[in-house]
Amino acid sequence: MGIQMHTFRRGATYTWRKRLPASLGGGVFQISLRTTNPLIGRRLATILCAESCAVVDAMIHDGLNKDEARKLLVAVIAREHHKIAALRLAEAENPAAGAWERAKSADWAMGKALSLLAERGASGCHLTDADRVAMQTEGRSDSDIKMLERVLDQEARNYAEDPRQGLNNRSFSMMRHILGREQFSALELIHGRQIYYRGRGAVLLSGSEQSISEQETREAAELARCDFGSDQDQPPASRQGRENPTADDGGASHSSWPAPSADPSPAAIATQAGTDPPAYDPALMALVGRLMDDKRRQKMSEPMITQMTQSFRIFAEATHVSDIRFLRQEHIARFVEVMHKMPVHHGKSPKQRDKPLSEILKNPLNQPVGLSATTINRNLGYLGQLLIKGRSEGFRNLGDLDPGSLRQRKTRRERDERPPFSAEDVQAIFRHPIWHGYRSKGKWHEPGNVVLRDGLYWLPMIAALSGARRGEIAGLKAAEILTVDDIPCMMLQINANRGLKNLTSARLVPLHPQLLEMGLVAWAQDRMLRDGPRADLFPDMRPQKLPPIEQATGDEEGGKFGDQINYRFNKLVDRQITTQRAEKTFHSFRHYVATQLGRMADVREQVRKDILGHAGGSMTEERYTETSPPDLMLAAISRLPWLPL
Repeated sequence: MGIQMHTFRRGATYTWRKRLPASLGGGVFQISLRTTNPLIGRRLATILCAESCAVVDAMIHDGLNKDEARKLLVAVIAREHHKIAALRLAEAENPAAGAWERAKSADWAMGKALSLLAERGASGCHLTDADRVAMQTEGRSDSDIKMLERVLDQEARNYAEDPRQGLNNRSFSMMRHILGREQFSALELIHGRQIYYRGRGAVLLSGSEQSISEQETREAAELARCDFGSDQDQPPASRQGRENPTADDGGASHSSWPAPSADPSPAAIATQAGTDPPAYDPALMALVGRLMDDKRRQKMSEPMITQMTQSFRIFAEATHVSDIRFLRQEHIARFVEVMHKMPVHHGKSPKQRDKPLSEILKNPLNQPVGLSATTINRNLGYLGQLLIKGRSEGFRNLGDLDPGSLRQRKTRRERDERPPFSAEDVQAIFRHPIWHGYRSKGKWHEPGNVVLRDGLYWLPMIAALSGARRGEIAGLKAAEILTVDDIPCMMLQINANRGLKNLTSARLVPLHPQLLEMGLVAWAQDRMLRDGPRADLFPDMRPQKLPPIEQATGDEEGGKFGDQINYRFNKLVDRQITTQRAEKTFHSFRHYVATQLGRMADVREQVRKDILGHAGGSMTEERYTETSPPDLMLAAISRLPWLPL
């Protein structure tokens, strides 16, 4: 009983059969479809009818012989059908709206690209006006066509390479394993590549044109595992490759295709893809680990590395992607959608950072949701660095991904995102009893006789008179208060307590005269007398999770210097600033100092940048200009307003 041209049912199983022309010796080209499902049988038969014509044409012109062409076509179709089936099962678990439709559009774009290249060769990478009109008539959207053009551009570059090199090696590898030989003529290589591209393209196009039910998908996956035939239909070398996947193969190990798999995951599919194994582990978090190793060699601080790693972990959980070879642009879009649903204050403590994404999104504290445009863009920037790292290791599919296209438009200027303290704010803050004497530990807002020279006493004072960041000040060693050219300075550099934000953050900052008057140099000397040359300048700022200073190695994680004053400092600011409190934080001191220095018309911009640790604004400034001498920086710093102490 026929359900499609050249398709018949023998017993309960469907078979496709076509007679070859006399020029090829006659005979019958026959393939068992190995399915009892008429829907799957009809679909596969349609593919074989379309592609057999091209295969036969190539055979007539001294390509592969009948048996070889049949085996290769069968293997390509089985492989692609298995791959699509497994991916569709995975897509069914993707909670993102429209994921199924986007996946089908991507399959169509790849299938169309492969079919065009098989038909036209490398010249097929350019769509004609007639092509676009035909696709629009078929109901394809402009976004589908743009996606096709991107895929065509990438695949055309692959197509132009030697069939035995690069990603073109995929067809060559299948020919070696399926056909069981190593040597092929130039025409055979071209013919094999056409079969490979046509078979893949046809299956992708067939799968993208209609939905596949779960039962059909599972049957298709089983069908692919059956290889459309018994081992007797394959040459001995191919059977040996399946039984011994580590057999010698010119220095590279391959698995014969298609091989049964109990786990149709993307990683399992990639293993069966018939290509040389990648030089680097394609697991997403393995790539993250290699990037973080690079960052450590570049002396990035551990808090920054922790922040980046946390962003990548959320990306992995939001997209369900574990293998970077399966990253698509829609995964990045999904990541942005998730960030718009996350609580704004998530990740402020290590306990929060350890929570899975599903728990974070439940938002048990009913925090406002939606990360800021700055935070989203920062995380997209991290992802961009990860993609660059992956491309440098040879994962070429990452070249089409563009996190920058999803950057969020900010609703206010950057200078307004962290408002500075005004001069009046700073004067009001330092009228608090913390610096003049308070009543007791529990009544620290009330005037009294207690003055405790701890982190809350020193950190705001140094920040208001230098513009240094909180973590930079809190992690200082006592020995980093030193004299250079007879000028007392603080040396901000990577030390055992903390790293720095970037390379330009390492700097020498002269001490404001009021800090000398308040006894900062004497405090540093006393700290070294007590605890030796490795003493912390502010020991109460050491996070509890870090080891004692004598055991510190510089590689510790688990806390930030300066976090300890957050609560009390914010309460202090709430009390002292009663108007325009807004979103002012400790970091607002840095903006305050930058504003004050910027108003000094006779202070050169380079001097201001060297004080604050900012990069030069041009190649000349950054590469060819020397750091400002301490006396010039001191002249500017000394003009910062004195505090009411």
